[in-house]
Amino acid sequence: MMSRIAVCLLASSLAAVVRAQTPRFKVMHVADLAAALESSTPPTVCDANTASVREHAGVIPGARLLSSYSKYDVARELPADKKSALVFYCANTLCTASHVAARKALDAGYADVSVMVDGIFGWKKAGQPRAPIPGQVESLAPKAVAALERDHGAVIVDVREGEERFEVVPGARWMPLSKADDAKSWSAFAAALPKNQTIAFYCASGVRAKIAAKKLAAQGYATAYFESADQWKAAGLPVAKGPAQ
Repeated sequence: MMSRIAVCLLASSLAAVVRAQTPRFKVMHVADLAAALESSTPPTVCDANTASVREHAGVIPGARLLSSYSKYDVARELPADKKSALVFYCANTLCTASHVAARKALDAGYADVSVMVDGIFGWKKAGQPRAPIPGQVESLAPKAVAALERDHGAVIVDVREGEERFEVVPGARWMPLSKADDAKSWSAFAAALPKNQTIAFYCASGVRAKIAAKKLAAQGYATAYFESADQWKAAGLPVAKGPAQ
């Protein structure tokens, strides 16, 4: 009888040791993640929500959209560097899909793993910026773009050709759509953009701007577009003299 009790106690002790040695994810809240994304070494954010939640609530700008919270392909969907800081989130404090996804990353050898437990709805309630599902782009009014630029650091990009740029949106970057098919030029352009902010494009009518926005959105960026510098000016927003003669 005593030997049986001793065996049970030993098994219990071993189980406790195993649990203690099992790495656990860290817990974050909205303010923690917002601060981390503004740091010099922002984490990789991973969305573990379903398509319907993403469509309804949007996503955190720059987040990687997991194909499944429990069956996603670690090698394909997470950074190759196992030292990368990862932050998972799902819907809200009651949702545990992010917990499952985080444990899968821990099991794969990632050590710096966190869960933002407030989820996308907590992020939304806190007034943090959200983006539509990458690959989908939204047409925004110039004043909405100006507010995103002022309050959340959105980047505005002019995709017109140089000869068209008589007037420009002040501070806008320039990437003519004619260079979008040049892999080297486009890669250099995309690499210089922040992945946690909205990138808003404009051209002369909105057609080329939408093409550029879709192309960049397919790479996981949050994008939008508006028609033109003329539309910007008509909304009462300032324009500057461009380089075109």
